[in-house]
Amino acid sequence: MAGKIHIQELDKIVIFVILLLMIYVFRPKRQRTTRTINQNQRFNKPPSGVGVLLAKCIILTIMFVAVNTLIDYSENIAAYENEKCNQQKHTNKYRCTFEEFTSEDLAKQIDGFLMNSEVGIGFDIGNQLNHGNSPNGPWFWLYYLLGGTVIMSGFRLANKRRKQHLQSLHAVEEKLRPIIRQLANDPRGVIEGRITMPNPVPASKPSGKDSRRIFVIYFFSALISIITMMSFFDFFYQIDSNFSMSVRHNDEALLLAVMALGFNISGHYSVSYLSATYPGETEHIAIPQTMTSQEVSTPRNDSNKPTSARDVLKELANEMRATRIESEMLRVQLNETREKVSNLEIELEKKALELETIQALSVDMERIVKQSETPGEKNLSLMDSVLVGDALFNGDKIDKQVINDPKAIAKAAIEAYKAGRTDVKSIEFDF
Repeated sequence: MAGKIHIQELDKIVIFVILLLMIYVFRPKRQRTTRTINQNQRFNKPPSGVGVLLAKCIILTIMFVAVNTLIDYSENIAAYENEKCNQQKHTNKYRCTFEEFTSEDLAKQIDGFLMNSEVGIGFDIGNQLNHGNSPNGPWFWLYYLLGGTVIMSGFRLANKRRKQHLQSLHAVEEKLRPIIRQLANDPRGVIEGRITMPNPVPASKPSGKDSRRIFVIYFFSALISIITMMSFFDFFYQIDSNFSMSVRHNDEALLLAVMALGFNISGHYSVSYLSATYPGETEHIAIPQTMTSQEVSTPRNDSNKPTSARDVLKELANEMRATRIESEMLRVQLNETREKVSNLEIELEKKALELETIQALSVDMERIVKQSETPGEKNLSLMDSVLVGDALFNGDKIDKQVINDPKAIAKAAIEAYKAGRTDVKSIEFDF
C-alpha cells in the first residue's frame, strides 16, 4: 500500500474540479436577440405528457428512497446516543450528558444529524469517502432530496408558463370570434378604425428564472453523478486491495447506479420542459419568394380535413396583415386627397365670392335699367357710354373701354366690382 495515494485524499479536489467543468459545459446559453426575423425558426418542443409523467414518478420514487434512508439513519443516531448514555462515563446522576440529536435543542439536533461521522447508514460502497460525500452518510441522500425538489419545482414552473401561454392564446381567440361577425358586416372596419383588433400574443420563451432553475438542476445532476462515480472508484480501490465482493455489494452498486441514472433522466426532462419555446399568434408560415402570384392567390382546400376555428383565425390574421398594408397605402392617398380638397375649398370660396359679385351687379343693373327706360319703351343704349373713368354701379370704375357687347360689358362690370371692393378694403385697412 506504500506509494499509493488514498482515495479519501483526492475526492474533494477531484469533485471540485469536475464540478467546475460540468458547470462550464452545461451552463445555460444566452440567446442573442437579432432584429431580423428568421422565417424558418425552429421552436424547442416540450417533452410529451407521458414522458413528463414518467420523469415525475422516477424522481418521486428516488425522493421516497432518500427519505426512508434518512429516517433509518436518524434511528441509527438515536440508538448510538442511547448506547452512549448507557455507559457510565456519559451518565450523570439525573441526566445523560451525551445528547445531540436526541436533545431538545434544535441546533444540537441538526449538528448531531449532519456532523456525526461515527454513525453510518450501512453502505460499504463509498464508505471511505469523507462524511460529506459518502453514500454511507446523510449528505449524499440530502443531495438527492434537494435535487429532486428542484426538479419538481422545474416541472411546476414550466407547466405554469405553458398554461399561461395557452390561456393568452385562448383569450385572443375569444376576442376574435365576435370580430369575425363584425368583419362579415363591415369588411373595411379595421382600415377605417371602427373595429379594433386585439394585441397579438408573442412567442413564449424561457425567462431568466427558467435559466436559473436549469442551472441548479445541472448542478445537482453533476454533483450526484460525480459522487456516485467516486463511490465506485473507492470500491474498485478496495477490490484491488484484495477486498471480496458479495451479493450485498452488487445490490448497493445497482441501487446507486439506478438512482443516479433516474435522477439524470428526470433532470433532463425537466430541463427540456423549461427550455421549451411555444409559438405565439404572430408566428406564421411565410410564403416562399419562389412562389408565383397565381400560386399564392389559389387557396388549397383539403376536403379530408374539416376546417376548425383555429384555421379560420389564422386566415383572419393573414387578412388583417394585408389589410393593414392596404390601410397604410390608403392613408397616403388620403393625405394627397386632403391637399386637393384644400385647394378645391379655396377655389370654391373664390367662386362663392364671384357669385356674390354677380348677384350684386344684377341688382344694380336692374335698378339702372328701370331708371333709364323711357315712356316710348326705348331700350337702354350703352354704346360709347362705358368709357375709362365713367361712374357706374355706386362708384365702381371700369378701367377699360368695351364695345357694345352685353357679355363683354358684364365681365367688365364684374371686374370693376371686384376692384372696387378691393379698394374699399384697402382704405379701411389704412384707416
